[in-house]
Amino acid sequence: MKLYNTLTRQTDTITPINSGKLGIYTCGPTVYDYAHIGHWFTYIRMDTLVRALLAEGYETTWVMNITDVGHLVSDADDGEDKLEKGAKREGKTAWEVAEFYTKDFLECMEQLHILEPTKIVKATDHIAEQIKLIERLETNGYTYVIDDGVYYDTSKFEGYASFAALDLDEQQAGARISINNQKKHQSDFALWKFSPQEHKRDMEWSSPWGTGFPGWHIECSAMSMEYLGESFDIHTGGIDHIPIHHTNEIAQSEAATGKRFANYWLHSNHVTVEGEKISKSLSNGVRLQTLVEQGFTAQAVRLHVLESHYRSQSKFSIDSLQGSANRLKHWQQVAQLAWQPQIQIQALSRDIHVIAEEIKSALSNDLNTPQVLSIIDELFSHVETGLLTADDVEPFKEFLSYLQSILGIELSEEDISSADKVLIQSRKIARDNKDWAKSDEIRDQLLANNIGVRDTSSGSIWFRL
Repeated sequence: MKLYNTLTRQTDTITPINSGKLGIYTCGPTVYDYAHIGHWFTYIRMDTLVRALLAEGYETTWVMNITDVGHLVSDADDGEDKLEKGAKREGKTAWEVAEFYTKDFLECMEQLHILEPTKIVKATDHIAEQIKLIERLETNGYTYVIDDGVYYDTSKFEGYASFAALDLDEQQAGARISINNQKKHQSDFALWKFSPQEHKRDMEWSSPWGTGFPGWHIECSAMSMEYLGESFDIHTGGIDHIPIHHTNEIAQSEAATGKRFANYWLHSNHVTVEGEKISKSLSNGVRLQTLVEQGFTAQAVRLHVLESHYRSQSKFSIDSLQGSANRLKHWQQVAQLAWQPQIQIQALSRDIHVIAEEIKSALSNDLNTPQVLSIIDELFSHVETGLLTADDVEPFKEFLSYLQSILGIELSEEDISSADKVLIQSRKIARDNKDWAKSDEIRDQLLANNIGVRDTSSGSIWFRL
């Protein structure tokens, strides 16, 4: 398996720390609002990575976090905690907001056929681990305390700027007046924030430094190391995490342990909606449920994501999603040929097992999902034209099962009813007798049952509408 590694800025061959096993960490959602289409592009792509690794024979431990505290509205460690903001917006407690949006996120994951991670871990369940990690950093001399919290001194970590190729001098010079002037450097970040004295927060804990809550970045370091070890194989997330969140994770983790944090970093690129970057001001963060209400299936959304490479800047629109839905419907209709083996035709000339290997090879080459879909299109076009014999049926069904396991796209459906088959046979008899009125009447009956029919030299082929 080869992946583009943000750490090395080149495509690297994956070499596990432990032979045959891979530890993977994915930065999960901040559960103060619904996930939008940009989030789902990232999570579907990370799910595809795990599926591809499983197909390669690796044993995977996939950990995804739920950020339910500590993610502030500003990357500069200013402003409200997003959970507190959500609580004010909805007239609930932060705990209630977190529970509601976590439940919605997990339900959408299931709809999208995203595999259940080995561990889904909440920041609020791991406060003790975060405090211990901050204490290690304090012992190693990387922290300082100011009025609003405990901060990490980025100047003490050699190579802090290298992961994201940051220009720290420019960052310092461009700092806004409103930035906390007690920070030693513009790039320093909060490990622990103190609760405001004027009111009690919904979420706060005691610590050696005072009552408060953890910083966003320390959460991912503490939880990933808790379940994957101080060094693990693959860290994934959105490209927007590179300059701050992931840069800070690396700095604090490696300063605490003296070891490389993660060997490979996989990042999903941005998604634009109708040509615009997703933003709250534009209200263009389309929800999965909204798309479902408009008549699209979660499977069509998943296929749409796979149509672009994870490193490309993808463009989402209703028109493009409709194209994906049409493609999915065509695939489903071809899959239904598995129930309709024909006689007096040649067996499928293409070796389906070879096609499966081509797909596996494309995924192993930096998750080239557009190439995978092209391979499938070519095979399905061949099947649609040449149809299947009885000998082709089992290999073809195995291939459909393989596609479901590796892409999360389910194509196989049940056979039609015996009554519908009788109608199709009756229509054939009517056509043979040139009784076109009867043939049309039966066709309309089938259409009412959501079944279409096309006539070929080998006989009538049905498909679900």
